[in-house]
Amino acid sequence: MSAPYDLFGAPGYEQLLAVLGAAEESHTRYERTGRLPDLERALVLFDAVLDRTQNIDLRGAAMNGVGTVLWSRYERFGEPADLDGAITLFREALAPYGAEVTVATPSYWTNLSGALRLRWLHTHDARDLTASVDAIRTALDSTPVRRSNRLNSLGDALLSLHHLHGDSAALAEAVETFRAAVACAEPGTEEQTWARSNLAEALRLHHRQSPDGAPEALDEAALLARAVLAAVPRRHRLYARFLSNLASILAERHQARADPADLREAARAARRAVAATPAGHPNLVQRNAVLATVRRLELIGAAEVAAPAPGSVDGGGGRRSTRRERRAVRAWVRATAEAYATTPEGHALRGLALLNHGSALGMRAVTEGDPHALAAAIDLYRKAASDPTMDVSVRVGCAHLWALSVIGGGESGSPDDHAAAMEPFRLAVELLPRTASQRIGRMDRARQLGKFAGLAQDAAACALELADPELALRLLEQGRGVLLAQALGARTDTTDLLSRLPDELAAEYARLIPQLDRPEAAAFISSEPAGTGPGHPAPGTPLAGEDRHALAERWDRLVAAIRREPGFGDFLRLPRTAEMLAGLGDEGPVVMVNISPLRCDALVLREGRVRCVPLTALSHAEVVRRADAFLVAVRTAGDAGRPLSRQRDAQSEIREALAWLWTAVAEPVLDALGRRADDGPGGESPGRMWWIPTGPLTVLPLHAAGRHENDRDNLLDRAVSSYAPTVNSLVHARRRQSARQDRRPTAPTAPLVVAVPAPPGAGLVPLEGARAEAAMLAARPGARLLLDEQALRRTVLDALPHHPWVHFACHAVAADDGAATGQVLLHDHDTAPLTLTDVARLRLPAAELAYLSACETTRGRGEYADEALHITGAFHMAGFTHVIGTLWGVDDDTSQELAERFYAAFDPRHPFPRDTAYALHAALRALRDADEGYRLNPSLWAPYIHVGP
Repeated sequence: MSAPYDLFGAPGYEQLLAVLGAAEESHTRYERTGRLPDLERALVLFDAVLDRTQNIDLRGAAMNGVGTVLWSRYERFGEPADLDGAITLFREALAPYGAEVTVATPSYWTNLSGALRLRWLHTHDARDLTASVDAIRTALDSTPVRRSNRLNSLGDALLSLHHLHGDSAALAEAVETFRAAVACAEPGTEEQTWARSNLAEALRLHHRQSPDGAPEALDEAALLARAVLAAVPRRHRLYARFLSNLASILAERHQARADPADLREAARAARRAVAATPAGHPNLVQRNAVLATVRRLELIGAAEVAAPAPGSVDGGGGRRSTRRERRAVRAWVRATAEAYATTPEGHALRGLALLNHGSALGMRAVTEGDPHALAAAIDLYRKAASDPTMDVSVRVGCAHLWALSVIGGGESGSPDDHAAAMEPFRLAVELLPRTASQRIGRMDRARQLGKFAGLAQDAAACALELADPELALRLLEQGRGVLLAQALGARTDTTDLLSRLPDELAAEYARLIPQLDRPEAAAFISSEPAGTGPGHPAPGTPLAGEDRHALAERWDRLVAAIRREPGFGDFLRLPRTAEMLAGLGDEGPVVMVNISPLRCDALVLREGRVRCVPLTALSHAEVVRRADAFLVAVRTAGDAGRPLSRQRDAQSEIREALAWLWTAVAEPVLDALGRRADDGPGGESPGRMWWIPTGPLTVLPLHAAGRHENDRDNLLDRAVSSYAPTVNSLVHARRRQSARQDRRPTAPTAPLVVAVPAPPGAGLVPLEGARAEAAMLAARPGARLLLDEQALRRTVLDALPHHPWVHFACHAVAADDGAATGQVLLHDHDTAPLTLTDVARLRLPAAELAYLSACETTRGRGEYADEALHITGAFHMAGFTHVIGTLWGVDDDTSQELAERFYAAFDPRHPFPRDTAYALHAALRALRDADEGYRLNPSLWAPYIHVGP
C-alpha cells in the first residue's frame, strides 16, 4: 500500500510545501508593492493547497494563508465578509491542535488576535477584543523567544482596551510592551517600523492621560513618527497611515505648546494622508477624523478670543466674527462633513464623527448666524445621543450639546426652549454614571467624569428655569459625586440585605465586595499564579487591570440579578427625592449652591421641602474669576518669602473676597431662612447649617463669608457651618451616626496619632507645631503614636481600621498639584506614598473622626470639583463620619493652637464626634477674636472646615 501523497517527507508533501512558499512570497510582494495581481495569485495558490491535502499541518498553513489574504483584501476594499472569513479560517487552522503547541500555532494565534481586534474596531463588539487579548497572550506564552511582532500585537490589544474603557493601566502596559517590541526588532525591518509607529501612538495617548501632561512623551513620539516615515518609501502601502499618525502627534503637541510650526506640519501631513488614501479604504475614517481635528485647531488659531471647544455653541462671545475665522469654520465644517460621510453606521468612530460635525455646524451657526446650521447640529446631536449602540461618553457629550443648543448656549431662552432642553439634559445625567465603570481604576473613572464637569449644574439650572427645584436637586445628586455614590453603595450595612436575598446572591455579594476593595495594581496583566485569579486572590494581592475587568463584569451581573428580586428593584440606585429629604431630618437647613453659566441659585432643603433662592448677584464667570484670584491671594499671604506689603495686600484681597461671598451668597440665603443679625452672638450658640457648593465655588470658604470687622455681617457669627459633598452622602453619614449613638463605648476612645513634621527628602520647612500636637494627643488614654520613621504607609493603613479617631499632623500634597493625585507625606513618601486612592478604598465601619492638620487637604483638580476627589473626601469616603480638613495651606503655629482649642471642648477620655462641628466652630471664633491680627488675616483661621453631619 503506497504512502499518502501528502505525508511528511513524501514527494507530494514537498511539492505542496513549495506551493505554500510561492503563495507566501506573492502575498509578501503585495504587502510591499500593493499590486493586486500578487494578492490574487497568493489566494489561488493557498486554495490549491487546501484542495489537494488532508495533512493538518499543510491545511493549517494554507488556511492561515487564505486568512491573511482575506485580511489584506479587507484592508484594501473594506468588505466585512472578508474579515469574518479570515477570523473563521484562523480558528479552523488552530482547531485540530487543541492545546498542542507547534512551530506554526503561535503565528496562527497572533493572526487571529489581530483580525479580531480589527473587527472590534469596526463593530465595537467587546467580545472580539477580549478574545483578541486571550489569543495574543496564548501566542506569547507558547513562544520560547520574544518576538517583536507578537509583542506588537499584545501592545495593540492593550491599546484597544484603553480606547474602549479608558484604562490607564492597559495604556501604561502597552507603552512598555511596544518598547520591548522596538528593542527586540531587527534594525531596518518591517517589525521595527511597526513597533516604532505603535510606540509613538501609545506615547501620544500617554501624554493625554497623564495629570502633568508628560511633555517629554510627545517629543519622543514625534521623533519616532518621523523616523518611521524616513524608513519607508512613499509608495509603501502604509505610508498614508504613518503620515496620519505624525499629524495626530503634532496636533497634540500644538495643543500643549501652541507652536504654529507643529500645526502647519500637522496640516500638511493630514492632507497628504487623506489624499493618499483611496475612497472606500477602511482607514479613511481615521484619517478624515485627524484632518478634522487639525481644521478645528486652525480655527482656534484664527480666533481672536478664547479657543472654542468642540461643540461650543457660544464661542463668539457676542462679537462679530472675522473673515479669517469664517474661512476657518468653513474648512472645519468641510473636513467634519467628509469624516461623517465616510464613517459607516456601526463603526467605532461613528459617534465621534457625529459629535465633531455637529460641533462644526454649531460654530457656523454662531459665526454666521445660520439657523439652518444650528438645526442640523441639533439633529446630529439628537441622533448620536439617542443611539444606544454608540459609545456612552459620546452620547453624554452629544446630549449635553443638544440641550445647550436648544436653549442658545447660555443666552436667555424661552420657557418652551428650556422645556425642550430637559429631555437631553435628563438623558445626559442619567447616562453619566455609566462613563465611570468599575472596570477601571478610581482615577480613570474620575478622568472620565471630569470630561463632563458642569453637566449636572447646567441640567439643574434648566430645571430651575422651569420652576422645578425638586427635579434640580435630583439632577445634581445624579450627576455629582458619582464615585462617592459607588463607594457609599458598597459600604452600606448589608446585614439585613443579605438575610433577605437568596443564598447564592448573598454569597456572591459577600465574595465580591472585599475583592473590589483590593488595592489597585499598576499593571494591567495579572501576575497571579494559576488558581489565584480574581475568584481566589491571595491576601492583599493588588488588583491587576484584567482581574478588575472580570470582577466588574461579575458585579454588574450580580446587581442586575439582585434588582430582579422582589423588593430590590431600587438596589444601589439613588434614593427618591422624598426619601433623601426625610433622611435629612430637621437638624438645620442644607444649602446646595448651584453654579452654572445658565444661572446661579441656592437650593435650600428644610423640613422636607426644596426651595430655590435665586442668587442674582452671582455668575459662573465671576465665581471662576474670584476663585482663581482667591487661590493666588492665599498662597501669597502665606509665602514668607514675599514682602510684607504684598502679604498685607493679599490679606486685603482675601477680606474683600469674603465680603463678596457674604453679599452674593450667604446673606441672600440667610435672609430667605429668616435668620436675623442677632441670632448669633447674643450668648446662645448659633444654629447648624450645611453647605454643598458646586463647581468652582468648592474652593472658596463659604463658612467664613462676611465682614469680620463687626459682629453682624458674617456667617461665622450666624451659623455653625459644615460641608457635605452631596445630599445623599450627608444622609448616609447621619444614619451612621444615629446607629452609633446606642453603642457608645465605655472604654476610652484611643486615638491614632500620625505625625511627620519633616518628611525625608521633601525639602519642606519642619513643622514644630505638628510635633507639639502629637505630644498633646499622645497623652490621651490608649493613644497610639506613629512619629517620624514609625509613620510608614503600610503601618498607617494597617492601624486605621483599629482606631475610630485619627489625627494627622504632617505635610500634604494637594490633589491638584501637578502629577500628584493627593497624598499625605509620611516617612516613606518617596517610595510608598499614602495617596487619596489608598484611603478611599478602605472600608472602616467604625470610623468616626479624622482630624487632618495638614495643608490643602480639601483641594482637588478643577474638573473633579464635584467628585470630592481630595484627601478630605477620601477619608469621608472610607467611612469617617466627621472629617476636619483644610482648603489651603495652613500656618504651623495656628494649626497647633486651633487643635488645642478644638480638643479642649471634649472630655479627655471621650471625644464625642456629634459635637465636632460645634467644637471647630467655637475654636475658629475664639481664634479669630483672639486679637485684631487674626481678624485682619483671615487666611490664618478660615481654611479649616468640618465635613459631616
